[in-house]
Amino acid sequence: MEKDMYTIIACGVFQKEIEKLREELGFPFRARYLASGLHVDFDELKAALESELDRADGQGTIVVYGQCHPRIEKILEGRHAALLDCQNCVDALITRKGMEDKARQGLFFYLSPGWLDAWRDIFSRLGWTPAEARLQMGSFRGVVYIDTLQDAPEREQELLEFFDYTNLPFEVMPVSLDHFKSLIINAKERLEE
Repeated sequence: MEKDMYTIIACGVFQKEIEKLREELGFPFRARYLASGLHVDFDELKAALESELDRADGQGTIVVYGQCHPRIEKILEGRHAALLDCQNCVDALITRKGMEDKARQGLFFYLSPGWLDAWRDIFSRLGWTPAEARLQMGSFRGVVYIDTLQDAPEREQELLEFFDYTNLPFEVMPVSLDHFKSLIINAKERLEE
């Protein structure tokens, strides 16, 4: 790997957004995307992160995750790695304030493009049949599709399939990638301190 190259280790839910931002980020990086459902098993997530961190080299590693493991800072300790400054993938895409503003209308489940791609695998890992999903998600008022890629019209059928599975109505929230981009750049800058 080139010495001035960075490594990005990211949850697979962010793959499309990171690739869309590749040129805009303004620094060279090699991206490694981990399976989106790893957060449902802390041991699997820890093993996958440690494996990728062991392979990382170059200028440093940007870890594009939120607080998805209770000891994520400990996993990164001593590895010249910087974690995004966010709680979770929703916070990374719409900001904590955006989440709080929406919460005034009730409790919502958020789907990003990556989550829409991965939900079947994640629900399978959790053992959720449609009946179980409806039971587990019964307190949600609905689903918010975080339209980071402006692809909601093309994904309407997939959103309807999620509705059929969960019985939760959906709405679309157009979102800019500016906040997400700033989190990645901030993590890179922390590596340079």
